[in-house]
Amino acid sequence: MLFAFPSVLDFGLEPAAQVLTRGFSDYFVPIASSPAILLGLARADSVDLTASRVAVLDGKPVAAALIARRGWTARLAGMAVVPEARQSGVGKALMAQLLAEAQGRSERAMVLEVIEQNAPAVRLYEGCGFRKIRRLTGHAGRPAAEADAAALEEIDARELAAFVGAHGLPDLPWQVSAETLAHATPPAAAFRLGDSALLLGNPAADVVGLRALVTHRDRRGRGGARALLRAAMARFPGKEWRAPAIFPEEMGGAFTAAGLARTPLSQWQMTRALA
Repeated sequence: MLFAFPSVLDFGLEPAAQVLTRGFSDYFVPIASSPAILLGLARADSVDLTASRVAVLDGKPVAAALIARRGWTARLAGMAVVPEARQSGVGKALMAQLLAEAQGRSERAMVLEVIEQNAPAVRLYEGCGFRKIRRLTGHAGRPAAEADAAALEEIDARELAAFVGAHGLPDLPWQVSAETLAHATPPAAAFRLGDSALLLGNPAADVVGLRALVTHRDRRGRGGARALLRAAMARFPGKEWRAPAIFPEEMGGAFTAAGLARTPLSQWQMTRALA
């Protein structure tokens, strides 16, 4: 089979978003895309729309992949194959193209996250030379507000990002890295309590997404993250709270201590060195 791989920008944002939406329509968590969403990813996650690709076979788009780039590292930010083209080898062909192009740009590594329960995708990436770094887990719940929020201090998201850069775990996933968090803007809001800080997606929403949680490296294990979460829940009571499966598994204790339960889906954070 002979594929063509135009860039998302050349193929067009609207038709590329349609390919992604079709490919993710029956995913573990269905994901709808749009030109606005793609442009948002370009701003916040460094998705390069000229390096991102649509796979075309016999004139028909059958898959699409988003590539983010920072320094010497590329990230597969998402790849979707339309249902009728699965098991055709398009995923392997598209990955080979993306890896070859990353090597041609002199990038030194490609990273990705893949749902652990998506066995075919895990096999594909392992077959392409990716290795697992760690498991990423999610947590959710509607805990009762049982803390005092008076000491909670709102801070600039850039300050939170600098704090994550100085005290976050090594090799954090792209979405919770300091570089990504520095792009957060309202309605996202960052808060600090003592030696811990967090970022919320939109505290005014009925479902509040947790986007970052960090404690000073010398103060971990003393309950600071739990206290911060509880204070945030008291500041914004009556909400459902969700930490998506982008947090390293070793951080899960803080979420469970704050009354959140682990969610069923998890992810593998993976990397591949590029020659």
